[in-house]
Amino acid sequence: MWSRKARIQSTLLLSVYITWMYGQSAQGFGISSFGRANTEPPKPATTTVSPARACNKPADCAGISSSSCVRTHYDSTTRCLCGDNSPPVNGQCEAQTKSLYHTCSNSDECNDGLVCGAPNITGTPPPHLRMHSASDKICLCDAENGFREREHTCSDADILKTSVFAVIIVSCLRKVLVY
Repeated sequence: MWSRKARIQSTLLLSVYITWMYGQSAQGFGISSFGRANTEPPKPATTTVSPARACNKPADCAGISSSSCVRTHYDSTTRCLCGDNSPPVNGQCEAQTKSLYHTCSNSDECNDGLVCGAPNITGTPPPHLRMHSASDKICLCDAENGFREREHTCSDADILKTSVFAVIIVSCLRKVLVY
C-alpha cells in the first residue's frame, strides 16, 4: 500500500504536527480538545504578590524562614527571597531547595547542579554578590561536575537540549520536503 519511505515521512510529519499542537494552548483556540466551545466563565484576576522585602546583607533576612538575601537578574533590588526566587508568603517559604546565590549550610540544601561553598570574590564583586562576604556560604555552580555559571544560571543544558531538538526537527522536515 504505502512504501516504507512514505510511511516514515508521514510519521515524521505527524510527530511534528502533534508536537506543535501540544505546544498550542486549547484556551487560545477557544475550544476544548473535544471540539466543544469553551464555556467556562473567565477567572477573576489574581492579586499580584507584593515584592519581597529589600535587604543589604544576609542577616536582614534572618526573621524570614528559609529565605536568603539575593539579587536576581530580573530585579535590580536585593531582596529576601525563597530558594526558588519567589517572595515569602506570610514570612514563610515553601521551597525545599535553593537556587543559585542563596545562603546555605551544606550542598543538600542546593538544587541539582549546585554546591554549597564560599564565593570567590576578588576585587570589586558583581552586583549579585555584593551582599556576601568571602566567608558566607552560598549555592554555586558545581564546577567539578561540569556546571558553569552563565547569566545567573548553571550550564546552558536546557537551551542546548532545545537547540538540538530544533535542529533534528528542521533536518527531518527538510528531508521530508526534499523527497
